[in-house]
Amino acid sequence: MTANWLLDNVRVHASGDREHALLQGVSMRIEAGKIMLLLGHNGAGKSTLLESLAGLRELESGSIRLGDEPLWAEKGKKRLNNSVIRRIGIAMQQSEAQWFASTVREEFAFSLRPYRVDAIAADAHIQAAMSSMGLDASLLDRDPWTLSGGQQRRLAIACLLACEPDWLLLDEPTAGLDTEGIQRLTGMLLDYRASGRGAIVVTHDLEALLPLADGLIIIRDGQAFEAAPTQAALALGAASPQALLAEATLQHRGLLRARSPFPALKGDEGPVWQQPEELARRLAGELLRKDTAAAVPQPQPNPEAAFDDQAEHPEHIVRLYDHYGGNESETLDRKSKSFRKKLEEKFDPRALVAAYLILTTGFLTLNSLPKLAIGAIVAGACITPFRKLLIPLWPIIRGFLYFSLAFIFIGAVSLQPFELQWSKSEPLAIRMFQLWLIMLLGLPLLTLMTPIRLQRGLEQTFGWMTKLRVPIHSLSLLVMLIFRFIPLLMKEWGRFAKIVKARGKSTARGSAIPLRLLAYLFIPYIRAILRMAESMADALEARGFGQHTARTTQGFKLSYTSADGKLLLAAIAACAALLAVRFWL
Repeated sequence: MTANWLLDNVRVHASGDREHALLQGVSMRIEAGKIMLLLGHNGAGKSTLLESLAGLRELESGSIRLGDEPLWAEKGKKRLNNSVIRRIGIAMQQSEAQWFASTVREEFAFSLRPYRVDAIAADAHIQAAMSSMGLDASLLDRDPWTLSGGQQRRLAIACLLACEPDWLLLDEPTAGLDTEGIQRLTGMLLDYRASGRGAIVVTHDLEALLPLADGLIIIRDGQAFEAAPTQAALALGAASPQALLAEATLQHRGLLRARSPFPALKGDEGPVWQQPEELARRLAGELLRKDTAAAVPQPQPNPEAAFDDQAEHPEHIVRLYDHYGGNESETLDRKSKSFRKKLEEKFDPRALVAAYLILTTGFLTLNSLPKLAIGAIVAGACITPFRKLLIPLWPIIRGFLYFSLAFIFIGAVSLQPFELQWSKSEPLAIRMFQLWLIMLLGLPLLTLMTPIRLQRGLEQTFGWMTKLRVPIHSLSLLVMLIFRFIPLLMKEWGRFAKIVKARGKSTARGSAIPLRLLAYLFIPYIRAILRMAESMADALEARGFGQHTARTTQGFKLSYTSADGKLLLAAIAACAALLAVRFWL
């Protein structure tokens, strides 16, 4: 029997950033056998909640249980509960990019492998899943990449259905689907609910999915608010289906009689909203029935208030629109983006690079571990103003430190006789710690300057070399693309790691990928990189890069400010201190 979800004070932080909560204080009960919609503006935390339910994000605090079983093991090493994750199927955004096998049948086999289903039962599951999503059995021997985009989206969901999970977790499932595909999806969800199982769906497509919903979960600023669909339908304001909003507006202006009151989403009084033709017939009948004097329209209030005239509802339901996409969230988003933009534009990239090179010179002169210890204090003072920028990069910093310690230990090992000789590995230790401190200083540069500002700095500094036929513009573009692609590649790796972990039912915590699943990650990852490079090449060609013109235009020019001067003076002072340590200590 399908179990209920129980969330108790769930808090989830951004990866590597314990000060930024993506979800906070989420407590709710999601009953089995229901279809729940997750709604909210972009960045509110919808996908984060869905991934947390699937075990793809670690919890900072709180607990998630499916029935009596915890999602995360409560004893021993912190790992996912294999019994729970086998009862969950998740399809994330762009899940059609996950294919690695040469045939559709092999993709199904990979999804079914954790369940250890025999061949006959597996074939029956595959056929039922294909039929449910309207996919012909002849596609089983096709390469998944030869299918259309809509077919691939349906195939991704069919791979979940073949596993027969108790709960479906779907992120924007209607994206990329045509009318037939959406009808297949809604029919499948209805059948799923009828069988006693449940689904949690992230969506912005209320036209298609609101009539199916048993409840709504509104996500706003990492917090969750529950509501019944009928109550919330009009309170969502502009996000409501337009047919429903139009009917409410006509009723509130006195041009249309109410269907007393709005029917329930799955009631017997008809659909929640009517087709345009039906609404037009009702409106024409009302206009003929009324005399000319009575047809004078009333003052036009906010259409979102129309629902209040039908029935009385609690204030928090009427204000659901604020939770869905209110002004406060937009203001916070604007403030966050404004702060980031201000930080990126505070320093000239040329000043940042010059300061970094000056400091690097000072650290490379330190030739003993005691001097490097003093250098570490100087480095700590330099990066203190930017310490928050290093929080997401802490796994890289820690990994390089462990890597260095391992090499230092190996360098100290002597086999004849077997002993540790520190004198042999001391030069290596000095060099590795020098590089570690230099890396600490360089990592914030990725955030303190944007790739386009770095490119512009190179062009303004070395542009005169074009007269000597040095391809400065091409070289600066190459540097810019490298800086641009590093975070993109890391983001893509994380995305495919989640997909592979979800399909392979890995119980590993965090972003760790078991060796047995790496082969299934590399193929779609490399394909995504190649597609990204192809798209970038097309975009550059369309914008005229590589075409020599007599005159070019620039959207902005860099100029030095007082902040750049202070930065350079601080770097020179720190370098002078390091040189003093080198020659006088």
